[in-house]
Parts: sequence; structure tokens; C-alpha cells
Amino acid sequence: MTTGQTHRQEIRRGFAAMLPLWLGVVPFALAFAILARTSGLSAVETVALSALVFAGSAQIAFVNLANEGAGGAAILLTVLLLNLRHVLYGLSVNPYLPARTRPPRPILAATMTDESYGLTMRAFRSGRGSDGFFFGASLSLFIGYLAATLAGALLGSRLPDPDRLGLELVFPLSFLALLLPMLRSRLELSVALVSGAIALVMSRSFDGGVVILTTTIGGAAVGTVLGSRGQRI
Repeated sequence: MTTGQTHRQEIRRGFAAMLPLWLGVVPFALAFAILARTSGLSAVETVALSALVFAGSAQIAFVNLANEGAGGAAILLTVLLLNLRHVLYGLSVNPYLPARTRPPRPILAATMTDESYGLTMRAFRSGRGSDGFFFGASLSLFIGYLAATLAGALLGSRLPDPDRLGLELVFPLSFLALLLPMLRSRLELSVALVSGAIALVMSRSFDGGVVILTTTIGGAAVGTVLGSRGQRI
């Protein structure tokens, strides 16, 4: 078997591993598309946002801020803050990747999502991860997300309300299913519990962007403090 064949198989394996998580992401993409269209964006602009930004919470923030007349600098800063966690994702997955990846690192970074990161880290920790698997998982979600955005932009109100179907629960539950097997030490468990507590408390008073940023900073701080005390990572 050639290296090229193995790499393509890894891409296919990552693609297939992501398919069950479409259930959580597709309703989100539909909801974004309907919001964007009702806010005055054209179908082309709506799909372009998903294709070029590919970050659900950032896209919704973009639409809401634009509706409120916010300036470009405020929108860009908000989007940046919402996605700062991806820097931490990149730092943690980088040691597992080969020196030269296929595709190159910038493409892996641009297509990385919470879900593809979680799947890939679980695969690496079980000894079955690769750059091909990483890209396949990200590509799978990108295709599903873009297709759902297109459907929402074109069909709009003719689609069933995702909230009525109860599918909004699939995303957090699927991500928990990815997270729990990765908690293998007291440090990791402590960081997860503290982060969850911060998110729960903050969500009662603030919107998603503030909650994500605060939880990311709080979890990182707890990990740094406990790690410096010599707990096993």
C-alpha cells in the first residue's frame, strides 16, 4: 500500500468519524442561515459567510452586530475574541502532527472546528490519529455545514424549526461524548469541572461570546496553577 493510498484512507476515516456529529451542527447552520436571511443578507452572502468564516458563533455575532450598526473594528474584535480558543486548540494538537502535514498547517488551522479538534485529539491519544484524519474530519463538517447553510438560505421558513425538533441538545451532548474519554488525570478532570462551573454561572448573566472567553481564560488559568504544583498531566 502506498503512502498516498494510506493518506486518502485516513481522510476517509476522519470524514466518516465526523458524520454522526452532523446532527448537532446542521440545525445550527440552518438557524444561522434563517437569521442571516431575515436580517437582509442575500443567499450568496449567507453561504459566503459560512464558506469563508466557518465559525457558527462568530457568524451569528457578525449578523447581530451588523444589524445593530456596529463598526467594522467592533465586529472584527468580537469575532477574534470568540475564536481565541482555536489558538489553544492549535497549540495542543501541534505536537502530535508530523513536521510536514498534508494539507499544510494553514489549511488545517482554517478548517479546524471544536468537533474536528475533539475527534482528532481522541484519535491521537488512542494511537490512531494523523494529519489525514484531522483534515478528513474538518472537511466532513465543512461540507455538512455549508450544505445546511445553503438549504437554510434557499428554503428558509419552509424548513422545520430546529428548536422544535430538540436537535439543539445533540451538539453539547456529542461534544461531551468526545470530552469525557479524554479526562485521564486529576488535572484534566479539575480543569473540566472548573470550566463547566464557570460557563454555567456566566451563562446566567452574559451571552455566548463572553461566556466562551471567560471560560477559556478561567480553564487555562486553573490548568496552569495546578500544573505548576506538579500534578500529572
